[in-house]
Amino acid sequence: MIAIVERGNTRTKLCLLSFSGIIVDVKYWNEFILSSIVDEIPDITEHIRYCNTSQGLETVPKNWIEIGVDSKWPFELNYSSRIGVDRLALVLGAKYVCGKLPILVVSCGTCLTFSFLDSNNIFQGGAISPGLSMRLKAMNSFTGSLPLLSPQYESGFSQKTFNTESSMQKGAYEGMIYEIEQRIRLFKDLDSGLKCFLSGGDGPAFAKSLESGIFATLNLEAIGLYAQWNYEHNK
Repeated sequence: MIAIVERGNTRTKLCLLSFSGIIVDVKYWNEFILSSIVDEIPDITEHIRYCNTSQGLETVPKNWIEIGVDSKWPFELNYSSRIGVDRLALVLGAKYVCGKLPILVVSCGTCLTFSFLDSNNIFQGGAISPGLSMRLKAMNSFTGSLPLLSPQYESGFSQKTFNTESSMQKGAYEGMIYEIEQRIRLFKDLDSGLKCFLSGGDGPAFAKSLESGIFATLNLEAIGLYAQWNYEHNK
């Protein structure tokens, strides 16, 4: 069995997979509690992979293998600056799922990210902007009168709103919808055969409001980290 621990900005996820890549179990924590995570990893687990995309610098057990940008990836990176390893795992997971290129992965998490793997198997980056909660928090933090709101995942046809709260929710949620749709159009201008995937903690809440032809896939990062392990051991 393979265990994959994903340490993100908002939560930590543990995925248990068979050696053939079948996901056996998934568990979540809203904070990084090492003892709780260790307790959930079966003794029969032979490989533990660790991916940290947060600002946390926790010490983990020596048998956990940390996956980073410098690990072995089955594609070329056309990207000169520091990049979150989660974005590499997402495009590799999408490639593993569909087996075709080019690929665009839209991840709706703490940030909204667009990650592009082109038809030549080269990672070409993509945009990063605030996620839904971050947009609402920013409106509160940088003004003196707007309240702090929790996200509401709704889209309406009318552009009318009747209070400040609904105006903020509409602007944050639908603003992300419009951004996602427009960027997908721009990437499809590069290659009409583009396959688009939607991921991230908020991904399911956006899937119903987006145009068809976008694959909403759970655990895409874990699938990509499994594919990276498989490449590293079997190339």
